[in-house]
Amino acid sequence: MRNLTLLALLIFITSCDSAQKPQKAIPDGMVGLIGYGSLTSQKQMAIQLGKPYEGEVEIVHLEGYQRTWSATTPNEIEFPPKGDLIRCLLKGDSIYPNKLSVLNIRKNDSVAINCCFFIIEEKDLLLLDKTEKGYKRIEVTDKIQEFDVSEGKVWAYQAMEEFTEYPKEDGSYNFVLPNVYLEFLEAGFAELGETYRTEFYQTTLPIPKSVVLECSIVAPPKED
Repeated sequence: MRNLTLLALLIFITSCDSAQKPQKAIPDGMVGLIGYGSLTSQKQMAIQLGKPYEGEVEIVHLEGYQRTWSATTPNEIEFPPKGDLIRCLLKGDSIYPNKLSVLNIRKNDSVAINCCFFIIEEKDLLLLDKTEKGYKRIEVTDKIQEFDVSEGKVWAYQAMEEFTEYPKEDGSYNFVLPNVYLEFLEAGFAELGETYRTEFYQTTLPIPKSVVLECSIVAPPKED
């Protein structure tokens, strides 16, 4: 009986070891970054960094977070051409909304969202901290479903509390979701595939269709 007990214990330990997730070590001077919205490809990462990105782009799942349209960023472009605005068409008229509704993540232990994993230079985080206006950087090193990070840290961007607001269908159009943002998403989906796109919308809370407007990036209107 004792031998059978020891054998069962060995089998249990072996099965636990085989179930362990793969390990990923992030090199010194580098960090992991999760892109869950428009940041889903090498091309879009290069736009954010202002230089080519030749690192890996790996599809992973972020556990414990729900993707939402609750980030409200000011209507001002922080990356080139700096100072430009989003102009939208509403019933044939041009409007300049005060805020733009874009993607955010909030804690939800029952959800895992598909997203992209990048490895960038640690010093580039300072640049992204500036371009991700209205967001704060949060550590998600232990929230990746596909692997455990044995060395280094992984970050994601979440809207600050003062820049978190859920879109309302009140007709005010104080904030809108520009269709150009959706086009950024579709450009990433084209590289990642239809399966990624389908899961993206399955793991994203919907947005009222009425706040989605046709918009473009333009220079600020000249004052008379």
